[in-house]
Amino acid sequence: MQATGAQLERFVKSFAFSLLLFLVWIYLAGKQILSLRHDFQWIEFLFAAYNVLLALLFLIRTRPSAVSMNPMHWLVALITSFAGLFFQRGHASSALLAEIGNWLLVGGILGGVIVAISLGRSYDFVPALRGVQTGWLYRIVRHPMYACSMLVRLGYVLRSPSILNVLMFAGVVILYRVRAGFEERIMCGDARYVEYLSKVRERFVLGIY
Repeated sequence: MQATGAQLERFVKSFAFSLLLFLVWIYLAGKQILSLRHDFQWIEFLFAAYNVLLALLFLIRTRPSAVSMNPMHWLVALITSFAGLFFQRGHASSALLAEIGNWLLVGGILGGVIVAISLGRSYDFVPALRGVQTGWLYRIVRHPMYACSMLVRLGYVLRSPSILNVLMFAGVVILYRVRAGFEERIMCGDARYVEYLSKVRERFVLGIY
């Protein structure tokens, strides 16, 4: 069992696994792009471009010095990353809510693009140590990528308000909090990150949490 676990960890740290994730994200972006031929929407176009960017980052990212092999860490990462696929799509109860929701979606996506670019070769999908990023939005909060993702999910709720969407949003927020904790435990393997934690207190929202 230990030998199998070691082999799996080597695979997760390898370029082959990065290539696999690249193919998954390119596939998702491809589906979004194909759907735009029939019903072009700027928000979906931004989503597709964002997924292409993430796919490319998987190809150029550095080899990690540590990566979590905890199944719970992976499960939380999967749920939070793909939760947007399960939100109900419908119509807002008012044009104002829909407009606010659209702006949150655009802001969250563009913010995610900025964070992804700032992470560069340190980008990862599961808790791992590929270097420490302390610039750009990371000077403000410790997990700007997750904060942007939560903005996107809130945008879904406002555009399509329902009990299910509200409950899903609440669950996703809780899971992002859990995911941030998992990530920080791994990142604390680098002394620079421990120092960074002492300087940037808030995880998601400046001055609040």
